[in-house]
Amino acid sequence: MRGWILFQHELDPAIPEVPEVFRFQEAAGALGVELHVFQPHRFELVVGTGSDWAMKYQGAAVERPDFVICRTGAETDYFTLALLRHIQRRGVRLVNGPETIETVSDKLHTLQTLNRAGLPIPRTMLGNFPVDIDLVERELGFPVIVKTLKGTRGAGVLKCEDRSQFEDLAGLLESAEAKADFILQHYVRASHGRDVRVLVVGGRVVAAMERRSLTGGFKSNVSLGGVGVAYNPPQEMAELAVQAADVLQLDITGIDILFDEDGYRICEANSAPGFQGLERATGMDVPTAILEWVIATQDAVQEAAPVLAESTALADMVFGGRSGLRALTDRNAEFRRFASAVGLRMIASGIAALMQASFPAPLVDRRSRTGLGLRSLFEGRSASELSVHDERAQERTLLIVLGVAIWAAVLPWLAGAEPVLSGVVTLLALGFPVLFMLTAPAGRFGRKRRRKSGAGGHA
Repeated sequence: MRGWILFQHELDPAIPEVPEVFRFQEAAGALGVELHVFQPHRFELVVGTGSDWAMKYQGAAVERPDFVICRTGAETDYFTLALLRHIQRRGVRLVNGPETIETVSDKLHTLQTLNRAGLPIPRTMLGNFPVDIDLVERELGFPVIVKTLKGTRGAGVLKCEDRSQFEDLAGLLESAEAKADFILQHYVRASHGRDVRVLVVGGRVVAAMERRSLTGGFKSNVSLGGVGVAYNPPQEMAELAVQAADVLQLDITGIDILFDEDGYRICEANSAPGFQGLERATGMDVPTAILEWVIATQDAVQEAAPVLAESTALADMVFGGRSGLRALTDRNAEFRRFASAVGLRMIASGIAALMQASFPAPLVDRRSRTGLGLRSLFEGRSASELSVHDERAQERTLLIVLGVAIWAAVLPWLAGAEPVLSGVVTLLALGFPVLFMLTAPAGRFGRKRRRKSGAGGHA
C-alpha cells in the first residue's frame, strides 16, 4: 500500500508534532506500507484538467496514493481543504475527510453539531463586541472560560475567575480593537484540572488517558506540563466518545471529555489528535493501531457503494447507536445469535416506548435513551420534513420503510422465537408501513400537497 501524510510544517524535530509524523513513518515501515509526507501548499492545484490523476508536487508528478492521512488539525486552512476535496473527488480514501476537518477546526461549529445530536456539552456563547457582561453572568456565571475559535494544545484558553477579571479582559480586547473570534464557556467545576482524552479509531475506543494538572491550574494538557495516566473509561464515557466521533464523521479522533456532577460533557474533538502523552501513559502504539485499521478496512471502503444519509434516531434508541450495533456484532459472531440479540432489543425497545406512552408523565424518565430517542423523532430533530421532497424522494423513503419492516418481520422467525411471539412481532412490524402511508404528507394518494405553516426545526 502507498499512503500520504499531509503536514503543514517542515520536518523539524523541534516542532512538537513532528515526532508524531516520524512515528507514523516508523510504524508504516514495519507494516510494509509506503508512506510519504507532503506539505499541502507545495502541491500544484489545477482544476479542469480532466478526470485523470495528474497531480504535481513542487513541479514533479506524484503517484496516486491508496489513502491520505491529514495531520494539519486546527491549522487547516482553505488551501488544504481545497486540496483534500480535489484528492477526494479522484477517489482516494481520506482519513479524515475535508468536511469533518473543517467542522472540527471550528470549536463552536463542533459544539453546535454535537448539541444538535443531543450530546452533552458545556453551555457556550459566541463572543461579541461590545461584550454584554450581564448576559454572560446570567447565562454562564463566573468563573467563565474564554477560548479562541481555533487553537490546539491548550493555547488560546483563559479562565476569568470573576466579573471584575472578565471586565478587564473585555476592556483590553475592545481597547486594542482585537475583534478576535472567541467563545465563552460555562466552567465545569467538577472537572477542574482534569479531563479524559479518548482515542477513537474506526468507531472503537482504542485507548484513553486521564490528564491531570500538576500545578493546581484548570488546564490539564500534557503539552502544558500536565500528567497523563492510563484510564479505563466507563461504558457511558466510551459510548459518548464513539457517538461524538460518529456525529462528527471522524474516522480518527481524540475526544476530550469533562467530568460533570451528573455524568460527562464533551469539551472538544480533534481531527489530528496528538498522541505522545497517550503513548507514554498507556503503552499503546497509536500509529500502528491507526495504520492497521486503515489496512484492514481498505478493501471494504473501496468496494462500498454510496449510501443515503438517513435518520439514526431509531438505531440510537434500539441499539445505542452504531457503536452499540458494532458491539452486538462483536459479541455474537454466529448469525442466529446475532439475529436473536437484535430481535430481543427491538422487542425491548418497543415495550419501553409503550411504557413511555402509558405511564403518568411524572413517572417517565425523559432523559433515558428511549425518552430522548422518542423526543428526537417526535420533534423532527433527526428526521427531514417529507413534505418538502418531491414524489420520488417520498417513494424512496417508503421503500426504505418497507424494507426495514419486512426485515423486522422476518427476524423473529430466523431467530427461532416461539410462533406466537414471532407472529405478534411480525404483525407489529408490517403495521409500520401502513401507518407511514396513512400519515405521510398529502400527495402520495393524489390529494393536494399542503405544508404546515410556521413549522420550524431545532438547532
